[in-house]
Amino acid sequence: MTRRWWTALAALCVALGMQLVTPPAQALVSTTPAPMEQTNGPVWASEIAGGRIYVGGAFTSTRPAGAAAGTNESGQAHLVAMDASTGRRITGFAPVLRNTWDGSPGTVHAMALSPDKATLYVGGDFNEVNGQKAEHLAAFDTATGRFLGQVGWNGVNGSVRALDVSPDGTTLYVGGIFSAANWSSRDRLAAFDLAGGGLTSWQPKMSVAVPGEGLRPTALAVSGDGAKVFVGGTFQQMNGVAHQGVAAVNGTTGANASGFGRSYLLAPTNWATTLEVADGVLYMGGRDDRSGSSSRKEGVQAITVSNGQVRWFARCYGDTFDVLVQGSDVYVASHAHDCSAAGGFGETNPRTYVAMHVLDRSTGRVRSGFQVTTTGTTANQDSLLLSRTLASDGSQVVMGGGFDWVQNQRQANITRFTAR
Repeated sequence: MTRRWWTALAALCVALGMQLVTPPAQALVSTTPAPMEQTNGPVWASEIAGGRIYVGGAFTSTRPAGAAAGTNESGQAHLVAMDASTGRRITGFAPVLRNTWDGSPGTVHAMALSPDKATLYVGGDFNEVNGQKAEHLAAFDTATGRFLGQVGWNGVNGSVRALDVSPDGTTLYVGGIFSAANWSSRDRLAAFDLAGGGLTSWQPKMSVAVPGEGLRPTALAVSGDGAKVFVGGTFQQMNGVAHQGVAAVNGTTGANASGFGRSYLLAPTNWATTLEVADGVLYMGGRDDRSGSSSRKEGVQAITVSNGQVRWFARCYGDTFDVLVQGSDVYVASHAHDCSAAGGFGETNPRTYVAMHVLDRSTGRVRSGFQVTTTGTTANQDSLLLSRTLASDGSQVVMGGGFDWVQNQRQANITRFTAR
């Protein structure tokens, strides 16, 4: 029964003095994939703007929806744009991203949009775009795809893994595996003045790596007022103070911000993989590969930005890799296999991994009837762990990662789900 019919029926029942049992809330989009260009390798990042779906990753070609590997391959590598309505590749957008320093692929790891969605910022392993210098950071016009140049005077000197833009559009926050930005010392974290291209004074210091992991940022999110920047990564300290896997720092100075806790995640092995701020709430996804403890926090937490209080914790086992807030829903990209504690699917034997599920934004409970599953090669599954990135324009949800089939349909590494 459609929502329109439920509304009409509810009004009739009120008029007759009757009560109507409301149906369970449904997610915005269906679980049936819509047609979309595929890639031949993992997808790490995605954004939607200007009527286009921008997709970045470690792929070297794309092919039409549903086509088998090797069929009508485009040869477009690392960064591609698709029509947001049809899902078809936009052939006029064909940037060439290269790493001329060591010959490694020009992989895209991170994307962020300006507040007006007119500019797409891209970060990764490249140092050149279309033959022009672009030290691991580049900007594009979202409506036309035109390359706008590198970010800053000299970008950064290593791989970029996380990006976010201040709400006023003046500052780009960058996280990655680098030691310099604009020729100045910056250890893994930096901020660029987008108007002049210079660095700001922002330079927080993460330290003490999670056991078995290299020290790296994994996520950045700026508060709605720009006062705080939330940093996720494989660290145990921020600015010399114990913070397990996530910290809040001042958006200007980089000093640790007050009013934010230090133990949202299980020490010493837990870390934040994804962060999103929406309407004064920080939504955080976690990962823990080593503890084995039932207390590990691999699901999603909702935390009030102003005071650091946890509103809810959706305890799911299986690492979370991205969260997307849309209306009353929180879409979760993960390899979750047990969300019974959050009112959702339980453990199965053999184990079933769910690439995407949906939470009720107000309670953190798993919405029933929405599960997306994928299958694929061992290499893709291990490197991306099913799904890695989510994006939406309000009428559809795009999911990228490492897979060959989605909901039993042939579709590699990128797919989308449109409104019900």
